[in-house]
Amino acid sequence: MLQKGDIYSLVDPRLEGKFDTNSVWKAVEIANACVSPTAIKRLSMSQVVVDLKECLATELARTNQRDETELRNSIVMLHPTVSQ
Repeated sequence: MLQKGDIYSLVDPRLEGKFDTNSVWKAVEIANACVSPTAIKRLSMSQVVVDLKECLATELARTNQRDETELRNSIVMLHPTVSQ
């Protein structure tokens, strides 16, 4: 799956493709680093937390931006005289 770049097969289908693929790839890289057979290549837990928080921040920023756009579009539809 991953060798072919099929990130969608790893993600919960209930998300319906509504996620940042870069965040998912980063989370996969973090997971792979955590299970590295070579101890020196494994991330510290503090680094895992930092990296996962970055993934979450990216996803939250994306969803907030989408929500704001949907809200603006709804306002324009309700009040066509409102300029975008």
